[in-house]
Amino acid sequence: MTTYIDSSVLVAVYVPERFSTAARRAVRGAPQVPFTQLHELEISNAFELLVGRGLISREECRVVQAQLDEDIETQRLTRLSLDLDTVFTNAAELSRAHTARALTRSLDLLHVAAAQVAMCTAFVSADDRQLAVAKALGLAVLDIKRRVRRA
Repeated sequence: MTTYIDSSVLVAVYVPERFSTAARRAVRGAPQVPFTQLHELEISNAFELLVGRGLISREECRVVQAQLDEDIETQRLTRLSLDLDTVFTNAAELSRAHTARALTRSLDLLHVAAAQVAMCTAFVSADDRQLAVAKALGLAVLDIKRRVRRA
């Protein structure tokens, strides 16, 4: 089974936040985690946003980026180059089929479409709308918000 992990979940693996424990558990529990061009752009951009917002230092950004690079090198995350024309075509179809009801954003649809193109069987996210579309496609879904332990 291949599990698609949304970028926001992967960011929480590397940068401490509310759902980090659940995000790490989801990644550890996935037998294979594809790392696509969408992940590469969105995660690096998220790290830079954190620097720009003063939430992490430039040095912390360098460290978390190095951790991400190591996880790719050791294949904890498996680099997967997708046909982006197909991903965008599928995302447009998902938009026509689901956005009026689910109110999904285009980037969220791109990730669901990427999971579809990658032939994933499971999808992990914290976004209810994105998860609804993934579920409608027949993917097993895991909402990391529901995996947070309350004190």
